[in-house]
Amino acid sequence: MNLSHTVDAAAQLVAHADCLVQHSQLIKDAPLHAYWSYSRELTNTWMQNLAICQRVLEDSNPIRRRHCWLEYEPDLRDILRADVLHRVWYTILRSADQAAGKRHVEPIARSVLASQMQVRIRCLKLVLAGHSIDAARMRSLNQLRKNAEMWSDFLCAHLALTHEVDDIFYNNRRAREWGQQRLSVVFPELRLPERLPTSDLNWQMVSGIRKNDSLNALQQLIRKMLDCFPDTAFDKNGLLRGEEK
Repeated sequence: MNLSHTVDAAAQLVAHADCLVQHSQLIKDAPLHAYWSYSRELTNTWMQNLAICQRVLEDSNPIRRRHCWLEYEPDLRDILRADVLHRVWYTILRSADQAAGKRHVEPIARSVLASQMQVRIRCLKLVLAGHSIDAARMRSLNQLRKNAEMWSDFLCAHLALTHEVDDIFYNNRRAREWGQQRLSVVFPELRLPERLPTSDLNWQMVSGIRKNDSLNALQQLIRKMLDCFPDTAFDKNGLLRGEEK
């Protein structure tokens, strides 16, 4: 999944967050634990791969170091993209607890986000080290980081400010500016009253991820999040309800 696909999926989660935020009792423990378990396995795998890459950068010859980058760069990119998903999901689950006045689903989300932040820090250290190997590729990764941070702030802004989730932004000032817009402006595809039904999102992607068993790492992560929605949130075609195309 490229960043565009990742943002697309995260936007759909945010657009339908009220299904969980206003009805947190619908979030079952089993799918929530499955999300936590899969996220832990994914971050552990990434940490192991990054540790291998770090050792190669320190001990091997230039040719081997470059081969190492080619081998593990997809992991670095997935880590930066996954950050958008985990931050959006944390915002949704913490907002659900805030609305319900209890702590039930937020601790799971916080645990996952803490692990994601650790692997992201190691990822960024490797990006810095990689400038001596291939500066152009490192600039590309750094731009991906900036774009992912921007989209994370944009997608989390409205929900986070509404429910006082104030520890999720990279840039608090810009997020607050974005969060002042009405949700109907941010997501016109919600088909709110007196607005034409427009959509730039690929709504079929959610249905495909839920039905397909051959998924990459980030698609599987999205599926774990979607599994936390109740069945009533989806229509007969597997689309998030109300957005049938």
